[in-house]
Amino acid sequence: MVQDKQCQPVKKLSARLPDASLAEAGRELARLRRLTAESAEIGEELSQIVADLRQVAAPPGQPFIFTPVLAKNEQLLRVVFRDCDDIKYRSFNAGQRQALLVFLDGLTDLTLLEKNVLETLMSPGQGGQVHADPSALVNQLLTSASLTVISQASEAIEAVMTGNALLLVDGIAEAFTIGTVKHVKRSVEEAKSEGVVRGPQDAFNETLSDNIVLIRRRTRDPNVKVRVLKLGERTRTAIALVYAANLVKPGLVEEVERRLSLLKIDNVILSATVEEALSDHPWTPFPQVQVTERPETMVAAVYEGRVGIIVDNTPFSLIVPCTYANLMQSTDDYTARPTVASLIRFTRHASAFLAIYLPAIYIAIVSFHPGMLPTTLAISIAELRARTPFPSLIEAVMMETFLEIFQEAIIRLPKKFAGAAGVVGGLVIGTTVVQAALVNPLLVVVIATTAIASYTMPSYHFSIALRSLRVPLLILASVLGLYGVILGLLIITVHMCSLRSFGESYLGGLLDITLLEDWKDMLVRFPAKFLQARPKEMGPQERTRIGDDHD
Repeated sequence: MVQDKQCQPVKKLSARLPDASLAEAGRELARLRRLTAESAEIGEELSQIVADLRQVAAPPGQPFIFTPVLAKNEQLLRVVFRDCDDIKYRSFNAGQRQALLVFLDGLTDLTLLEKNVLETLMSPGQGGQVHADPSALVNQLLTSASLTVISQASEAIEAVMTGNALLLVDGIAEAFTIGTVKHVKRSVEEAKSEGVVRGPQDAFNETLSDNIVLIRRRTRDPNVKVRVLKLGERTRTAIALVYAANLVKPGLVEEVERRLSLLKIDNVILSATVEEALSDHPWTPFPQVQVTERPETMVAAVYEGRVGIIVDNTPFSLIVPCTYANLMQSTDDYTARPTVASLIRFTRHASAFLAIYLPAIYIAIVSFHPGMLPTTLAISIAELRARTPFPSLIEAVMMETFLEIFQEAIIRLPKKFAGAAGVVGGLVIGTTVVQAALVNPLLVVVIATTAIASYTMPSYHFSIALRSLRVPLLILASVLGLYGVILGLLIITVHMCSLRSFGESYLGGLLDITLLEDWKDMLVRFPAKFLQARPKEMGPQERTRIGDDHD
């Protein structure tokens, strides 16, 4: 009824116009202008009332809600961004209205800002059309492809700190976030920690959008979904979940999201923080989340029914679930001939065994079971030990300590000095220590062999786990001999069998006889035509695949 009464003058004017004189038409037009002005004032007053009601209804402690008064909004924003000298404010006139741009210097593309906002709103023809209707401003004037209308200041603050521009117009109770982010990023380079002989030479970098592009370049499947979450109460770090909706095990994505939601922390800077939140067993040395910086590894995992997690600001992405077999696979396994790849995998598994048990076996045999050695070798070892002042256990622990110190030094030093540190380490361990008769030369060979064996692991984190088990096994071997080595083997095996990664057994693929079919791509690598089924242990919705996803 109220609307009909307001429209009556307009209806009367339109009805009288055909027969009205020029003077009457002028008077009616003036009445219409006054009515339009009054309607605009009423609209602004209603917007102010709505904004005041929102402020009253806002929960205590929550950031403010924008009002139609530009000066008030600017004052509140300046309080929030107090002492942030890199936050810039640009006031200008958009027609008859005052407007304000708020942006972060260095992360905002000023060229886009000038082209999509300032040139449009400050031009004489367009600026006069700015009025209190946000939809008209969005649909008719602003030309940015990424544009959002918001009323909550918390959303606006996050947008500004991300690098987007914030537009405020006097008389409008909403703000506009404009996509003007300028990415300061490292170019796409080859992987630093996962080298391959034959395979793609691009790797993830620290920019989330670039990493998602690397995934999309490798698959044009609309079933591959990318969902972006925010973690960290203060950092608001973007995290992308990548999965194939028609393949992933039912409930797996929801479980990943549930665990991430339990991560109550104010900052998420490294992917290791997310990795710990996703791990089932926090105290085990074995990684339960696969870490990779290779896009093709993640795409292959997604097509096996697993979930990839890309964390912004780090090149190291995560894949779950993760099993022992996943950690022993490399891209080179799928670029080499099947027989060669199978031999390499056998070598890798043997190296894992040597990296853990070889020093302990040496200590056990030399100290408790020398009769197992050929007589000539046993006599030679006895002569060498007679010239050293320490027991075999002390020698082995000392060599392990030296090795770890030099490895850490090489990692932490600048690249130009790392080579010199390696030479010094080799001289100290390989020459000086032996010449000083501090350790048995044969023990140096054993420790060097275990170190090289640990370097054959495709996963650096799994290699560290193997290295961390050597000293406890050395102690068992020095006390119980080979019985201690066997006891350590049983303890480690039982522990690994007890591990779960999102419900999947860590060693299930190797020990479960119902998963024998998965052995085609586990201990060995069959030709591609025999790998038409996805791994059963991951529980994919569809097991049959067309072709080989490990490209």
